[in-house]
Amino acid sequence: MPNNQSDLRSYLAQTDSEGLAIYIDKPVDVHTEVAALCSETTRPIVFRNLKGFEGFQLTDCLTRFRDTQALAMGLERGKPGIVIPYYAGMISKGPSPTQTVNDAPVKEVIWSGADADLSRLPIPVPTEGVDVPHLGLKAADFLTPTISGAMGVTRSPEGKLNTFYTMAKVIGKQKIQFFMFSQHTVANVEAWAKLGKQCPMALVTGCHPLYEMGAAYTGPHDEFSEFNLISTLVGGPIPMIKAETLDLEVPALSEIVIEGFIDGNRAPYLHLSSHSDSYAPFFSPEPFFDITSISMRKNPIYRHIQPNKYTEHHSLGETIAMVPLFMMMKQAGLPVVDIHMPISSCGNCAIVQMAPRKRDDVRKAMQICMQSGPAPRLTIVVDEDVDIYDLQDVMFALSIRANGRFALMTVEGTMGMFEPLTTLISSPDDIKLLPNNRYAIDATKPPLSEPERRLENVRLTPRGAPRVKLADFLG
Repeated sequence: MPNNQSDLRSYLAQTDSEGLAIYIDKPVDVHTEVAALCSETTRPIVFRNLKGFEGFQLTDCLTRFRDTQALAMGLERGKPGIVIPYYAGMISKGPSPTQTVNDAPVKEVIWSGADADLSRLPIPVPTEGVDVPHLGLKAADFLTPTISGAMGVTRSPEGKLNTFYTMAKVIGKQKIQFFMFSQHTVANVEAWAKLGKQCPMALVTGCHPLYEMGAAYTGPHDEFSEFNLISTLVGGPIPMIKAETLDLEVPALSEIVIEGFIDGNRAPYLHLSSHSDSYAPFFSPEPFFDITSISMRKNPIYRHIQPNKYTEHHSLGETIAMVPLFMMMKQAGLPVVDIHMPISSCGNCAIVQMAPRKRDDVRKAMQICMQSGPAPRLTIVVDEDVDIYDLQDVMFALSIRANGRFALMTVEGTMGMFEPLTTLISSPDDIKLLPNNRYAIDATKPPLSEPERRLENVRLTPRGAPRVKLADFLG
């Protein structure tokens, strides 16, 4: 279990000791090469030679899969079924206090005034562009450096902190336009506007992955912030430090902190990617962020999360969507074992593993998943003998166990997230989110209440398995 002094560097040291980390020492272009390399890697990667950014490193793919998620949580690697139940159990313990410190490495270097220049940071251009004639867009319009691995931290006028993940496009040396997905952040901006003031915000990047997993929490937390849950996850009070130019506390063990104020005036924001691995909705009305200072550690490590093609952009979505679903099913008394969102589903499929006592257990699980939150569009419920991390096994359950007459449930007219199927795009100022349908499939064998029929569905085991291993007969 990482302790409350864990930071990004200690986690990278863990991945290195486990033989997981990839270090790239050849020169790499941040704007034209990093995105493709981060999309391709399946292991934690560190770039140590960034062209034009001497002294900086860049890292990505820290917890894309269950083994590195387990490593971050201090769990045994190779047992994927324990990660979500463990995380949900820790979150269920509730908030823990943070602690305020007066000094931290993130204050080793401070850029203020004209020196607080975003072009001095190694911020990648995440995607190639595409011509969209009916919206008047050229491919070059999409080629903008974009911060996609930072936690946004805002504060209400009463002093309550909130964190969220965002895409933040650099549109000037000291100006950003960002995607304000979090409703808590919207509420903070509106509360400050009523006082005639701008909302303070910091973009924090380069923390231990447990901070990122905690910051992605979306359940109810009216009386505490996500940082209090992070303290629970790491097993002790996390250190927080006052921002340099804001009345705001930020994680002391971060690599880089970008400070400023939110300009609540909104304008069409051109999306460089969405959770569905597409450009839709292309535009949404989003606010701006004016920079006041940038602080960092010496030789900082810039944290990037590549936002396309089955990357951490999607695996972090499991924390946002799957953990609350798992907790709701547990609270309903359902015999759920684990839940998984394949990153290839781009956040639109939940595979629920359970040991149903009766058929109604499955129906209730399907209803919970279809009626909560913005995702998933598709829910598949399978038994304990199906490996939910192996899509071949899931396909077996869908093909063999789903009863055509009774297996499918649907909910029509729900609102989801922006994606091609549910977005009507007329112009940059006219983007509508359309009602969506959700589906759930019962791909379980008969429940425990039907023991005879259940026996008829026992899966075949090869003679000698698991005692006999091919590896023992090789070489």
